[in-house]
Amino acid sequence: MIIGLRDSERFVEIQSGDKQYYGGNQAWYEWEGDQRKEAVARKAGCGTVAAANIAAYLAGCDPKYGGLYPYLDYSKKNYLLHMKEMYRYVKPFHIGEIPLGVWPVERMANGVKRYARSRGVKLSAVWHHGFFNRKNVIRYIAEGLGKDSPVAMLVGLGRLRKARVTYCDGRNAMEKMSLHWVTVTELRIHERENTARVKASTWGGWTELDLDDYLDEWIYEGLLYFQ
Repeated sequence: MIIGLRDSERFVEIQSGDKQYYGGNQAWYEWEGDQRKEAVARKAGCGTVAAANIAAYLAGCDPKYGGLYPYLDYSKKNYLLHMKEMYRYVKPFHIGEIPLGVWPVERMANGVKRYARSRGVKLSAVWHHGFFNRKNVIRYIAEGLGKDSPVAMLVGLGRLRKARVTYCDGRNAMEKMSLHWVTVTELRIHERENTARVKASTWGGWTELDLDDYLDEWIYEGLLYFQ
């Protein structure tokens, strides 16, 4: 069984010449004349990118959210402007150039809501209540995707240290996943095999993560969607 966004195959389709991306990439961040800010954003801007992805997707799927993405297209140039604007509201903690990321989850929620207000859009965070376990995590993710709202997922320090990311041109690369925000677009449940995995946008491509591996670590876990 697959539960996904209505447009999970294309999601946020970013174009750069003949290249195509599945959502944003924190490695794109750049600030001329501010190398420290750029370094922090590239190392710890995954939560900001997840927030930018959610805002861009919602803007494209419902007119009431249209103000969340004010650009005419999804070119990489315009999407970077969108990511940099989101950085004003969802900014990672850091000590100098040492990145600490976007945490706790309330920091993500409050930042996205402030960004939405600045764009004249009313947006609320839908919280995951109670302890994390397999049943309620699956239920929460299915609920968000069923409402056509991407789910931001913070991966902790468990077994998901790295995962294979697939890019639209067919390339694959092993990328960092620990202490990392991704944007969930599909939930894939195999009852016979008793497995549950998510497809998620990260690093400009997509990955599949096993929810049992995700639940292996509980301190830094986080899930959030908006409506």
